[in-house]
Amino acid sequence: MIFHFILNPKSGRSRKHKNMEEAIQEACRTRHLNYHIYYTTGPGDATEYVRSMVRISQERQRFICVGGDGTINEIVNSAPCNPNVEFGVIPSGSGNDFVRNFSNRRCFEDIDAQIDGDTVSLDLIKCNDYYCANMINIGFDCAVVKEAAKAKKFKLVTPSASYVLGVFIVLCRKFGTPMKLIFDDGRVIEKKFTLTAIGNGKYCGGGFRSSPLAKLDDGLLDVCAIDKVSRFTFLSLVGKYKKGTYLDSARAQKVISYTQVPHFRMEFDAPIPICIDGEIKGAKTVEFTAVKNGFNFVVPKGSKFLSGTNS
Repeated sequence: MIFHFILNPKSGRSRKHKNMEEAIQEACRTRHLNYHIYYTTGPGDATEYVRSMVRISQERQRFICVGGDGTINEIVNSAPCNPNVEFGVIPSGSGNDFVRNFSNRRCFEDIDAQIDGDTVSLDLIKCNDYYCANMINIGFDCAVVKEAAKAKKFKLVTPSASYVLGVFIVLCRKFGTPMKLIFDDGRVIEKKFTLTAIGNGKYCGGGFRSSPLAKLDDGLLDVCAIDKVSRFTFLSLVGKYKKGTYLDSARAQKVISYTQVPHFRMEFDAPIPICIDGEIKGAKTVEFTAVKNGFNFVVPKGSKFLSGTNS
């Protein structure tokens, strides 16, 4: 097997990159592994690196990226549904929501645990021609991600605080986006929504449990749609939305719909921003499909997959 370690020096504010290369080299040399270390130079570079390595060799390859959810998104888009490719992550981003679906998250920072880790086959969300590993947000949440990215530039603002700050900034504006949700069983929901979240994993926004029933390996999309509501109603429900307990609230159920489907479509009046694993894209019509066994993910030794049939 060939091991690749992909480092994103701009991901988060972690200082671990300074000593990461030395730790990787020591672990790999001790084990006499065939390995490469690659530093990304910009958006999309991780995707191109993986693609080039897959073209060069048909041997099984393990790509461990040091970065955040956006970096994970880049690498899963490089070689989806390729049985000879394994992806892992050493969290170094601002939210690190994908790894919240696993136990003992400290194991993800251990190079030896990553090398010794086993793989599980997980799903992907196909969003038109793009793939998503964790979560897609449209409407309020997408606007919050934009504002949180601006807030992170200030040294005194922590990653989790930046998301909360983004929430209150967006709350000061008018919100509510016309959306049409079209399901395969014939249901069509057309109205203004505060937000929709399409989950493969459970978490977004640095720990918001927006898709509490989501499983990374069940072949289903978890679609949470919140009606356009007043600021007061939103603030009264945001705590339950963060904790993922809104499904147990009769009040929340009046304005929140939660559906699990393998496929559905969304249409908008005009192209709007769509947040895919923290990365902003744009579209007027979007086809969402759950891709079963979309990629092989490395679970570090000592950690455990918490949800789905593999747990």
